[in-house]
Amino acid sequence: MMLKLSDRNWKEFNAFGTDGLFEIHTTNSSIDKNKLLSGDTLTVPYVTRSGGSNGVSKFVSSENYRYGFDNGKSITVGLDTQTAFYQPYKFVTGQNIQVVTGEHLTPSVIQFLLPLFRSQLTAKFNWGGNGATLSRMKRLKLLLPVNAMDQPDYAFMSDYVDQQKKQLQSKYVIYAQKKLQMLGTPKPLKTLSELNWGYVHINDIATVKSGKDIYAHERVSGDLPYVTSGTSNNGIGYFVGNDNKSKADHVISVNRNGAVGEAFYHPYTALFGNDCRTLVLNEQYEYAPFFIAAMLRKQKDAFSYSRKLGTARLKVLRIMLPVESDGKPDYDYMEQYVKNKMIQKYDHYLKYLNASVIGSNKL
Repeated sequence: MMLKLSDRNWKEFNAFGTDGLFEIHTTNSSIDKNKLLSGDTLTVPYVTRSGGSNGVSKFVSSENYRYGFDNGKSITVGLDTQTAFYQPYKFVTGQNIQVVTGEHLTPSVIQFLLPLFRSQLTAKFNWGGNGATLSRMKRLKLLLPVNAMDQPDYAFMSDYVDQQKKQLQSKYVIYAQKKLQMLGTPKPLKTLSELNWGYVHINDIATVKSGKDIYAHERVSGDLPYVTSGTSNNGIGYFVGNDNKSKADHVISVNRNGAVGEAFYHPYTALFGNDCRTLVLNEQYEYAPFFIAAMLRKQKDAFSYSRKLGTARLKVLRIMLPVESDGKPDYDYMEQYVKNKMIQKYDHYLKYLNASVIGSNKL
């Protein structure tokens, strides 16, 4: 029988404190990047308050374990950024991180709780004077499903997450299999080091266009991606029901402001804010634009908040690309290179999922 959230009774609980469900504390391992020890093997997650990659900024040497947090299977909360992530392994923390632990925090229960923590953090705290300090976090409350004894139903939380996970895995297997069938088989290519490379001006391979802002009071809820100037989710900040002249598909967005220099390829239709510029490539390929976007991102260190990447600079920007004997971009190589990588990744994902299913059936 399918488990449903609407079939449960729910009750509010103190998340922390003397009568709270979990423990929260600031670790004594908060160290700056410049104090991290180097080593031959970089296997330890360095968790910061950033909003992507599970909060993992980089991997560091196991020599840093002396600063590490001993308990895996925990939740890290980023101050000011109001981020919350599951940490299944021992890790080293950056500054302004709090760690949530508890006897009931199994991996599946944590996955159930994370959206609840994030919604509360976003609703009650913000950047600046009202950040998620330890004292404020101790007053946090969570609305949770309860069992017959009117206590948090951790068994339901775990079973519900496992059910959702299996459904998503089944959908992804079907999706990945279709993608692999469409992509075909990988083709042998020269390695990147064997290629001829050359500088290419953006103005020679694309037309640069400006975006158009949709301010908060103008946004209408909808399904159309609205690309801003972020670093994650392909730069998509919102999904809207608006429409304007920036609407485009099969374009590369480049951040003019914000996370300056970040670039993403959008084969789907989207709207673009004025902190973005869009590149309409002269040569239309299905996969080569992903390669070009990656090479654009290589240039982002040359720009910053004080040196923005506007239209004029973007047009004359030079990026390194594989080139043919006449110096023109080798689009065919880039196209097949990306296809090969996609085939490799989808194949890896399927093997991982199949192994996970086999492993879970043995338990």
